[in-house]
Amino acid sequence: MSETAAPPTPQPLQRRSYRWVALPLLAFAVFSLTAGILAAHDPRSKGYFRLFFEDPVHLKAGFATAAVALACFQLFSAAWIFRKLPWRKPAWVNPAHRWSGRIAFVCTLPVAYHCIFKLGFRDPGTRVLAHSLLGCGVYGAYASKVTIVRLRRFPVPVLPIAGGLLFAVLIGVWYTSALWLYTREVPAAAPVTIPANAHPAAGSIGFADAGCGTCHTLRAAGATGQAGPNLDTFRPGYARIRAQVENGGGGMPEFHEQLTAQEIRDVAAFVATSAGSP
Repeated sequence: MSETAAPPTPQPLQRRSYRWVALPLLAFAVFSLTAGILAAHDPRSKGYFRLFFEDPVHLKAGFATAAVALACFQLFSAAWIFRKLPWRKPAWVNPAHRWSGRIAFVCTLPVAYHCIFKLGFRDPGTRVLAHSLLGCGVYGAYASKVTIVRLRRFPVPVLPIAGGLLFAVLIGVWYTSALWLYTREVPAAAPVTIPANAHPAAGSIGFADAGCGTCHTLRAAGATGQAGPNLDTFRPGYARIRAQVENGGGGMPEFHEQLTAQEIRDVAAFVATSAGSP
């Protein structure tokens, strides 16, 4: 009586050599550089949207926070998929991991639209420069990870490193923007105190001439811009307005070369005394 032959043992797929890592690195460089080139322009005054947020700045912070929350789930579910957690992996983890990544990417699109095509690449300070560079790097890191997932068979450490890089860059973008906004912005109104050499009436003219209304909402000036914070809601103090107008920051250009020192004082006085008025 003849014995039944055992089925052949399937051979494991051969891994690619480390030379293939050049492809995801190239994808990282191309997509990051492309984002930076597209963002190399002055801020634009039209085309912003805020959906259900108070202004586009908070829209960006909200969507960035949602993307980071989903990225944290991605990290957790990836550890579950690779058997790094003590619990048995249920069937829903793999599709949940894939869909959370897709939704996280979609959440970054409103942020990228405003940062790349409206505000542009900015470098008035260390935080803003770091945010701009990391923002470009997000899409490079995403393209790099997608390249690795689609081509497959890379050496074992490559995919976790790419996923960790994408997570770290996304956290860096969020830390230098949304977290900064939530922890630094103080919406409570301070007592309005302006110096004697600042004139609100003249500042209303400077506010209009400088085009501040294209980016900000201020009822007293009839302004309905959506690019920057709503001044009626934010109600910043005189000193803060003066510093912001003079030096820029947070996506706002500096005006010390367009306005005289007196005009800057007047604009700051106008906004400080008018913001939040009926």
